[in-house]
Amino acid sequence: MEPIDALKEDFAQTLEFIDKCDNHIFQIKNWALLTSSAVVAYSMSQRQHSIALANIALLVAFLYLELIYKSFQDTAIEHNADISGRIDRYLAEPKEQGLLVGYSHGFGRKLKYPSVGRVFSILGNRKRWHILNFYLLLATFSAAAFVVAGFVS
Repeated sequence: MEPIDALKEDFAQTLEFIDKCDNHIFQIKNWALLTSSAVVAYSMSQRQHSIALANIALLVAFLYLELIYKSFQDTAIEHNADISGRIDRYLAEPKEQGLLVGYSHGFGRKLKYPSVGRVFSILGNRKRWHILNFYLLLATFSAAAFVVAGFVS
């Protein structure tokens, strides 16, 4: 097997993993929305308005789960960027000897279960604030449901 073939195979596998992470993140968001709506609806229908506030703890759990998958995806994206650079070097100079220097096949060796600090540090990236905004919006709806229920009852 030629080095470029190994890079192509690794690139395809890593890209597939990135897509799987996207799918999991989308499903987590869907479950967060569905669960949040159900908890708020239940709390209103049972006239136990404090349950709507308990929903915020669920939202933190969903946020944490999404950020775990995002950290896995970030690791895979970094690996894919490394592979892309190596493929670009190969395309520019097909006879280059150092194509695989410092390369390890598969991103799985770089993938580690992230610490709590690493997970929440993802939110420090301004390009990732949309994640936090989604959960803050759902938490705001839960808090608003609690407040509005006090006036309605």
